[in-house]
Amino acid sequence: MNPVPVVVTGLRVLALLAIVLGCVHQPVWAASVSDTGQGSSTAVETRTLRIAFSDLGVRGSASLRGVDGRLWLPFGIRLDEVVTAARLDLRYTYSPSLLPELSHLRVAINDQVIAALPLPQEQAGTEVHRTLDLDPAYFTDYNQLRLDFIGHYTRDCEDPAHTSLWAAISDRSVLELKLAPLPAAPDLAQLPAPFFDRRDNRRLELPVLLPPQAETEILRSAGIVASWFGALADYRSARFPVLTEGLPDRPALVFATNARQPTALRLDPVETPTLRFLRHPAPDDPRQRVPLLVFQGRDAAQLEQAALALVLGQAVMTGDTVRVTAVDPGEPRPAYDAPRWVRTDRPVRLADLVDDPSELQVQGRAPRPININLRLPPDLLTWNRSGVPVDLKYRYTPPATADGSVLTASINGQLIRAFALRPQGGPGGSERLLVPVLGEPLAQEARELLIPAFQLGADNRLQFQFSFEEERSGQCRSVFDDPVRAAIDADSTIDLTGFPHYAAMPDLALFANAGYPYTRYADLAQTTFVLPASPQPSDVETLLFLLGRMGRVTGVPATRFGVHVGEDAPPADRDLLLIGDGLLKRWYAERKLKLADPAREFLAPPPARSARENPLQATLVAASDRRVAIEARGTIAALLGFESPLARGRSVVAFSANDAEGLRALVDVLEDPGRVGRIRGDLAIVRGGEIASYRGEPTYYVGTLSIWRKLWFHLAQHPLLLLLLSVAAGVSLALVLYAYLRRVAERRLGEE
Repeated sequence: MNPVPVVVTGLRVLALLAIVLGCVHQPVWAASVSDTGQGSSTAVETRTLRIAFSDLGVRGSASLRGVDGRLWLPFGIRLDEVVTAARLDLRYTYSPSLLPELSHLRVAINDQVIAALPLPQEQAGTEVHRTLDLDPAYFTDYNQLRLDFIGHYTRDCEDPAHTSLWAAISDRSVLELKLAPLPAAPDLAQLPAPFFDRRDNRRLELPVLLPPQAETEILRSAGIVASWFGALADYRSARFPVLTEGLPDRPALVFATNARQPTALRLDPVETPTLRFLRHPAPDDPRQRVPLLVFQGRDAAQLEQAALALVLGQAVMTGDTVRVTAVDPGEPRPAYDAPRWVRTDRPVRLADLVDDPSELQVQGRAPRPININLRLPPDLLTWNRSGVPVDLKYRYTPPATADGSVLTASINGQLIRAFALRPQGGPGGSERLLVPVLGEPLAQEARELLIPAFQLGADNRLQFQFSFEEERSGQCRSVFDDPVRAAIDADSTIDLTGFPHYAAMPDLALFANAGYPYTRYADLAQTTFVLPASPQPSDVETLLFLLGRMGRVTGVPATRFGVHVGEDAPPADRDLLLIGDGLLKRWYAERKLKLADPAREFLAPPPARSARENPLQATLVAASDRRVAIEARGTIAALLGFESPLARGRSVVAFSANDAEGLRALVDVLEDPGRVGRIRGDLAIVRGGEIASYRGEPTYYVGTLSIWRKLWFHLAQHPLLLLLLSVAAGVSLALVLYAYLRRVAERRLGEE
C-alpha cells in the first residue's frame, strides 16, 4: 500500500500547557463546576469522574493474602484533561487474627506512597470505610493505584501462607477524580485524540454531524471513519450519535461538501479533499471550545478521499488543516487476513497474540494468570478433529522438592490440562534445559497441548496459571528465597493450519459475535449495507455502529463496502446487511413477516439445544413447520438471517424494528456481552430487554470443502442414511465377490 501524499496548510502551533486550576488544594466535591467569582471570566469547567473498582476488574472483592499481598489497578487520564483533585473512598475488610502494631494497608499512586492505614483490632472482621485525599501532582496519563497488605499474626515463628493472613478490598471502593480541560491548539498531529483517547477506558461516544438527507456517498465516507474509530476503541465499543441540526457538546466528526452541509455550520468552500481541526463554543457554556474534525470535499467523491486519507495516512498529518492531493487505497485484502484473527496459514507465536511479550511473564508464588485472547475465524470447521494443537514451552523457578506446584491451562474458564512443576534433578529432569535468566536457573519444558474443539468459539481466552507451593522445612524454618518467576515462552505456538472454512448458515450467533460472514474480508469488499429510501438518524446510527463493531472485530478500517438506499434491488453478488423494512416487505410478503406492522408471524423454535452451542461446529438443523401468529403493539425489534434471494450462497442479515427505539434495543443487545450470547438461529426477537431466538430457515453452507470431506461431513449428520449406505455397499461388495468367485469356480471345474 502506498503512503498517502498530503499537502499541509497552516502553521503548526505549540500546545498550550498552562491552565487556571482554581483552588486545587481545597476542592469542593459537591459541585461539578468550580467558580472563582460571579461572572468571572477565568472560571474553568470541571467534571467529576467516579471510577469504581468494579470498573477496574475487581469482582465482588479482591483478596490479598500472605505477608505481602498486592493489588494493582491501572487507569488512564485523557490527554486533554488534567487532575485538579482526587479522593479515594476505600472499603475493605481484614482478618481478626492480625497484630495491629505490625499490620497495615499501604496505598500508593504510581509508586508514590500516599498513606499507610492501620488495622486496629476493634474494626477487624467488619467492613471499614476510609476516605483519602490524593495529591493531583502524582497523576499522569497512565496511572497505577497499588494496595499493599502487610500482615502478621504472631511475633514468633510465622507461616507466610497462613490462612489468617488476609484482607479483602471491596469492588464498591471508588476513586473520584476532579478533571479540568487542558487547552491545546488544534493540531491534527494529535489524532486520534481528542476524539478518541486510549487512556479513556469508557465506551467511545463520538457524535457525527451530517447534512439533512445525506446521500449514499456521504454516508459511506462517515462509515469509513466510523470503522476506523471502532477498531481503535476495540473492547470499549463505540457509538456514533447522528446530528443534522444543532451543535454537539463534545468532540465530534463533521462531513460536508460544498453543496451539502450540516444546518448548524457554515463552512468555506474547498477545491480539494480537506481535513480541518476546528473548535466551536460549547452550547451550554460559550467559554468552552468543543473540537470538531471536519471532512470536506468539493463533492462526495472528494469527501471520500478525505476520509480515506485519515484512516490510511493519519501519521503524516500536522497543523490544523490538511489538503489531500492523492490517496491510493491499495489492493483489496484477501479473505481471512484480519489482524485480530489468528492466522490459519501457519503456526502463530503466542507472543504475537499479546500487546507486550512481558505479559507472558509472572512473579510470585501465587501470580496473576497469563491471559491470551484468541479470536478465531468464525467459520473454522473442527468436525472430526480432536482439537487445536498448541506447542507449549514454559520456564519456571524449580521447586526444591516435589510438591503441589502446577501449571494449569484453561480455555474460556474450562480446564484443559494441568502440568506438575518438577524440582531440579527430579523425575523427568533429563527433558529440561536449564538456562540462566537474570542470574537465576529456570527449568524449561516443552509440552503438546490440545485445546478441545467443542470448547472453542469465535472469541476465546486461553489462560495459564502458575501456582507454587510454599516451601517449608520444619518448625520456624520457613525462609523466603529469591522471588519465584515463571513464563510462557514467546516461541510457543498455536497451529490452525489444515482447518477448512465451512459454516452452516444462517447463524446469527456468528454475526452477533464476529460479524460473520461480512468480516471474512476485513475491508468488507463483499458487503453492501441497505438503508430505507429516506434514512432516519436512527438508521444511520445503526449503520455507523455496525461499521465500528466490524472494525473492532477485524482491527482495520472498512474501505470497500457499499451503501444502497431504497427498495430497488441491491447488487446481487454481495452479502447484504439490511437496516429497516424496505426490502423485507417485498421479500417476505408471502410469509407475512413484516415487523413494522402490528400483525406478525414467526416460526416456532425447534426443540431446545445446548446452551453452549459452539459456533465453530457446522451442524444441520431441521426446519420447523410450526407457526405462531400473534397480534401485538409497542416496540419490538428483530434480527433475521437468511440466504439472499438474489444469489445462492450469499447471506442477508436484517435489522427490523417498528421504531427508532427498536433499533437502539438491537444495538444495545449486540453491545452487551451478557446478552449477545443469547442471539442464535436465524431469528432473534428483542422486546422489553428479553431475547427469544428461533430457527426455521432452510440451511445453506458458506465456505469450501474437498468433495470427499464434504460427502462424509453431510453423511455424518444422517447416521441412519449412512448405515443404509454402508449396508448397501456391503451387500453390493458381497454380490460382486460372489459373482467373481463363482466364475473362478466354474473355470476350474471346466478345466477338470
